[in-house]
Amino acid sequence: MGKLAALVILLAHGALPGCVSSPNGERADAVNVALKASPINAGETGRAILVPLGERTQVTIIVSGVPVQLASRPVHLYTFVYEGVCENFSAQPSYLLTERVLAQPAASAVNGALNITNVAPVAVAKLQREPHVIRIRTSPFDGDREIFCGEIPGSASRHNPALTP
Repeated sequence: MGKLAALVILLAHGALPGCVSSPNGERADAVNVALKASPINAGETGRAILVPLGERTQVTIIVSGVPVQLASRPVHLYTFVYEGVCENFSAQPSYLLTERVLAQPAASAVNGALNITNVAPVAVAKLQREPHVIRIRTSPFDGDREIFCGEIPGSASRHNPALTP
């Protein structure tokens, strides 16, 4: 079974929700972010699910895997939110989502899919107003290398002249 099929299974079992209940019981639409593997992590797939929690956002990362040569086991995934797009992002992250870094086997996962969940101290709507990206990196011990990047979809233009060199 391929890695894309594994993520489809996760979708079928509700691991990648389209809408969820917010803490106050109201319906809240989750935002799905496709994560593109870096060249050193070619062949892997991933998705981030942003769930509104009022002025905060739950960020769940689900990846098909991380090759053994890129990360020691158990796998630690470091998640960051930057202003910009994957090809051109700010020098410093806007948000460090590193409270939890130890990746866990994804529910209903096959082929070694992993997930990790953290909470960002910012509303989803704010992340969507301006271009932002989610970047996933290996641990500092494993070389602090980018393995995934994904642009948060929103109403903002995908081009931000302020970030263009």
